[in-house]
Amino acid sequence: MIPLRDFQTIGHDLFVAGLNNSHSGNLSVRLNRMMAITRSGSMLHRLDYSDLVETAIDEEDSQSAKASRERPVHCAIYRGTSAQAIVHAHPPQLIAMSFIVDKFTPIDAEGRYFFPDGIPVIEVANAIASEEVATKITPLFREFPIVIVRGHGTFAVGNTLEEGFHYTSSLEHSARIASAYRVHSNLR
Repeated sequence: MIPLRDFQTIGHDLFVAGLNNSHSGNLSVRLNRMMAITRSGSMLHRLDYSDLVETAIDEEDSQSAKASRERPVHCAIYRGTSAQAIVHAHPPQLIAMSFIVDKFTPIDAEGRYFFPDGIPVIEVANAIASEEVATKITPLFREFPIVIVRGHGTFAVGNTLEEGFHYTSSLEHSARIASAYRVHSNLR
């Protein structure tokens, strides 16, 4: 059974937190050899059952074309990890920082607690729905719960959508702190 309420809660929270615009981002959960993933073009903060697609992880099926265009990345992550849920978002501070760093290391205490080794930024020729993203990002989840795709956004994994949201919102919060610190340190 597809956990609609979980999708609705996390989709709403991503939008309210400013981590996605009206039609960006996508969510999925593993359902054994299948996954439930948001429909292409859906508004994550206004999801209903018609916005969720149940599709195979290991092959194309009749529902694949309805799924988010990031479906190939989600499939690769599920095939290569034990993740039970994936949150893909477009956090603005992290996207901005991704243009100037190859790894984002938080400076705040909570950020360093959750991400002590920092979080890698990957660079690809095509950042949206590409096999290159799928290939580069999947192995990184053996060490990191979230990865930043330069100029595009983040993919976070967890046992639940809430866990993926936590990693996403926490890392963006740390990016906001780092950005504010840079501004304020220049005022001295």
